[in-house]
Amino acid sequence: MVEKTPKRIGILTMLAKRIALANPQPAPVSSGGQALSLKWYLVLLVAGTLLPVVLFAAAIVLRLSHQERVASERIMLREARNLASTVESEFSSTTRTLQALAASEQLYQGDLNSFHNEAKRLTATQPTWLTTMLLSPDGQELLNSRHALSRPMTYTYEPKSLERLLKTRQPTVGDLGEGQLGYDFTFPVLVPVIQDGDLRYILTALITPETLSELVVARTPVEGEWTRTIVDGQGVVVARTRNPERFVGKSGTPSFLQRVGAATEGVYRDTSLEGTRVYVAFSRVHNTPWTAAVTVPVDVIQRPVQRAMWLVIGPGLALLLVSGVGAFLLSRQIARSITKAALAAESLANGEPPQVSTLSIREIVLLGQSLEFAANLLSQRERERTENLMRAEAAREEAEAANRIKDEFLAVLSHELRTPLNPIVGWSSLLRTGKLDAQKTAFALEAIERNAKLQTQLIEDLLDVTRIMQGKLNFNMIAVNLGTIVEAAIETVRLTAEAKSINIQTDLDLTVGQVLGDPTRLQQVIWNLLSNAIKFTSEGGEVIVRLSRVGSQAQVQVSDSGKGIHPDFIAHVFEYFRQEDGTTTRKFGGLGLGLAIVRNLVELHGGTVHAESGGEGQGATFTVKLPLLER
Repeated sequence: MVEKTPKRIGILTMLAKRIALANPQPAPVSSGGQALSLKWYLVLLVAGTLLPVVLFAAAIVLRLSHQERVASERIMLREARNLASTVESEFSSTTRTLQALAASEQLYQGDLNSFHNEAKRLTATQPTWLTTMLLSPDGQELLNSRHALSRPMTYTYEPKSLERLLKTRQPTVGDLGEGQLGYDFTFPVLVPVIQDGDLRYILTALITPETLSELVVARTPVEGEWTRTIVDGQGVVVARTRNPERFVGKSGTPSFLQRVGAATEGVYRDTSLEGTRVYVAFSRVHNTPWTAAVTVPVDVIQRPVQRAMWLVIGPGLALLLVSGVGAFLLSRQIARSITKAALAAESLANGEPPQVSTLSIREIVLLGQSLEFAANLLSQRERERTENLMRAEAAREEAEAANRIKDEFLAVLSHELRTPLNPIVGWSSLLRTGKLDAQKTAFALEAIERNAKLQTQLIEDLLDVTRIMQGKLNFNMIAVNLGTIVEAAIETVRLTAEAKSINIQTDLDLTVGQVLGDPTRLQQVIWNLLSNAIKFTSEGGEVIVRLSRVGSQAQVQVSDSGKGIHPDFIAHVFEYFRQEDGTTTRKFGGLGLGLAIVRNLVELHGGTVHAESGGEGQGATFTVKLPLLER
């Protein structure tokens, strides 16, 4: 066979010698040495292939589980807020009823006998009220709807709520206290009675916690919910869906009291009063020191995570074991084939016919050295080809994008420059006829002046861009009060805003200090941002201007309730000649230069500007920061 194919063997021998020249000192073939057996190489290959997949799957499961836990916490917090809102509604209803009673004419005239009867009638209509009391500002009980006026009165048993009311003169909800009239616990709701500007009386309704228990039980529980709790301002349990007979009137856990004392709402892990590990979501009841809480056992939230992890890790480990054993068994047959191929290649390189020898993994080393040169050449050529293709593709895309932007800008420029010329030419022609009356003539001159100013502004923007690009923009840098600049810019656009019924709200800290800058250019920055906000805000919308100090910088924020910015476009909002789409260009006009000029002017003053938006229809906020002068 060798004698019949001398040409083919000669070609293979030449190729082998070239490869040998690139590897002048190949490792000698031997049955010993430090090379690993092919069987173990294949086992490691299988493990190296499958293990990252298993780890990646585990990471994905952990990530999804984390997101699921966060979503569960959000649901718990939302339910805690809803529960707090329900309790607040109950308190508000009681407060409004007491305020209506406080407006009684008999009480204003000091007729306590008639007012006592009125209070008794009202209390009878409120099934959750035990009694209604009238207190003096020092806490002395003046009347009680359950007792006659002649009965001796006592001081209120809950002075802290009385102190809060005297301090704020606002309706107050007291803490849970010892019950009366056969009830274990009660709590007061207090309303001030103001007459002629003075605090004359304090009207109090004494209520049982069973009222709140009914509210808590009536709400539909969230998935996996364990219990709901309402605590007063001292952290004492007022109502609870689980074991209320054990814990109503007792304080919550120390960690819970610490959490509700430090924040108005939140979610955290804790141990319940029963000793169970739970997630706790709490929310403060509005205008009161009370708190509503929802708890879910930790196992309910974490059990799906653990189950998912075992579903990934268990089969993954089994797959690794089975694949490793299979690779080990299969490798012996593969080793024979690779060894034969390596020996054959060596024989061809030496001009000898192929020979078969004993099995040895070191032949793989020889085969790898022989093929390394060719592989490197192919890899290098492929890499160079890929890089060239990528560079060519990137250059083509950039050229197409630049050409598209140029075409769009030229189209917009021609449209924007032609738009004010049309009314100027039209009204000029009508004026030349001399047939317009005085009113029409004044209107025509106003239209010509307005459109001429508009065209002048467009040309000024183009000139500013040219000066910025050429570095020829001059500044008159002085110490200026930024508050004065902002106010002047607001006054400049106020008529435009009023024409669209847009409300401009301001929150200006006029003591923010001075910045080093050109007053005219700084006013141009604020004017451009305000004009942009008014342009993209619908009629009846709102624009908010804020001026504040942030560290060593002055911060100006212009927010609007307009069309907002698409997330894909917000990174390009300050680029030259860029507008979001053709619809925006035709609907709102402009060359797409205003925000680009703003960015360059701010940066030339040593400041920064950035844009934020929740998306289309969510409005936008532009924030400018300028360094303040040291005082």
